[in-house]
Amino acid sequence: MKKITVREIMKLKPCYPCYTEEKVKDLIGEGKTPLEILDLPISKNDKLWLLFRPKYISEKRLHLLACDFAQDVAHMNPDPRVQAAIDAKRLWIDGKITDEELKKARDAAYAAYAAARAAYAAAYAAYAAYAAYAAYAAACAADARAADVDINIGTKQIEMVRKVFIDMEEVK
Repeated sequence: MKKITVREIMKLKPCYPCYTEEKVKDLIGEGKTPLEILDLPISKNDKLWLLFRPKYISEKRLHLLACDFAQDVAHMNPDPRVQAAIDAKRLWIDGKITDEELKKARDAAYAAYAAARAAYAAAYAAYAAYAAYAAYAAACAADARAADVDINIGTKQIEMVRKVFIDMEEVK
């Protein structure tokens, strides 16, 4: 597996002053593979900020990961529009629905998000906050590039990414 170098990372303009060139050199030395980067003592979000790029993972796999991440939290909002948006995104990835059909599913997921937010505002209930968060993740998965998915990345998601890189290595 190809190593990611300090130069490559610095070209991406990582957060400054968190990641100076010196700090990046300390972290990765002469370079690290994506699997090695997943084991670095940095935040999960920073790991994925670097790795969620078509240079390292194909666009299709990035979109599929976004669906997997959304699916992982979709249970928090039982609104069927959330699952429908995830399903629509998967169909779109496979070329089975049009951009317009995907947009309709995304818009419905955003409506589910808005409904969950309204319920939260009315009730101040903790569950509604989680439901709104899940709907937001699903809406993002239905529309955004995987690199732009704005959800809190957990350990389970890191392991999903690890599996993608392992699978890519086994295919070679």
